[in-house]
Amino acid sequence: MIRALFLAAFLAAPASADVPVRLEAAFVRWAEDVGADKAVMSIWRAGLHHTDVTAGMDADTPVELASLSKAVTALCAATLIKEGVWTARTTSQQVLDYGPKGIGVGALMTHTSGIGPDQTQLAMQLWLDRDKDRAEQASKQALNRAKQSASRGSYSYNNENYAILGTMIAAQTGQTYATFCERKVLQAAGVSKARLSPRTGSMAAWGGWQMTVGDYARLMHWAYGPDGLIGKNPQDWPQIVLGGGASYGVGMIQRPSGDAMNYWHFGLLCFPARLNAGSFAVRWADEWSVVAAYNTCVTQDEMLALDATLSKAVFQ
Repeated sequence: MIRALFLAAFLAAPASADVPVRLEAAFVRWAEDVGADKAVMSIWRAGLHHTDVTAGMDADTPVELASLSKAVTALCAATLIKEGVWTARTTSQQVLDYGPKGIGVGALMTHTSGIGPDQTQLAMQLWLDRDKDRAEQASKQALNRAKQSASRGSYSYNNENYAILGTMIAAQTGQTYATFCERKVLQAAGVSKARLSPRTGSMAAWGGWQMTVGDYARLMHWAYGPDGLIGKNPQDWPQIVLGGGASYGVGMIQRPSGDAMNYWHFGLLCFPARLNAGSFAVRWADEWSVVAAYNTCVTQDEMLALDATLSKAVFQ
């Protein structure tokens, strides 16, 4: 899954009015191949809604975002940096008054904090269908761990990084994580149908948001578009090199594309016989973007196939 995050959109500039038709055909074919009987994709061009593709559900149905929720958390932290409340080097110990020193906001955003192993992977089985936000519980477990398995400064994808960010946001602002981030990020972006999921809301800061795919595309443009909070000057924000020209930045993988930047991320929740949900968001430079969701637990190869088939539809 993590390798799939690195591969999106490494091609020439997109063109052709046939792109939406090709995107629809590619997505429908892929959804059928992976056995998704409910799937939806919103297609946008230059920050404006173009069309939606649906199978077994309506486009205005809120979907499980899974790890696409991380962008909400990272952007929420970015607003605190922009307002001068934090810097990228503000640490969890300074804000929470527990845990080791030196774990900064930028390191948490980019999964380079040295925290590990990711104990949410087992705990989420117990937290599914619970409405209590478990970020503080996950944070204390991670930050008070006697020995960490990752190395500071090295990329190691871990939900706990974002649980810690969510806990820090609540502690800093005196509001719940969801309340503050809804006002500072989602409402500011013009997102109208977002909430913590009744099924995964316990995983709020790293995987618990729910909204329509169209609203998430709107959020992406607001944040990562050419005039966006991050997209205007992406080089000014924390990032860690991943290879192949890609880096992990503010809640998204990114790679330069000419004078612009491509942004993308996958989400996946696999709870057999309980909840299977996947998501994919990608913004190719400053022209085409899509956000997709589907009700199946896909493999890494299947995610790679989605990435490849949609990119081919755009860059053909």
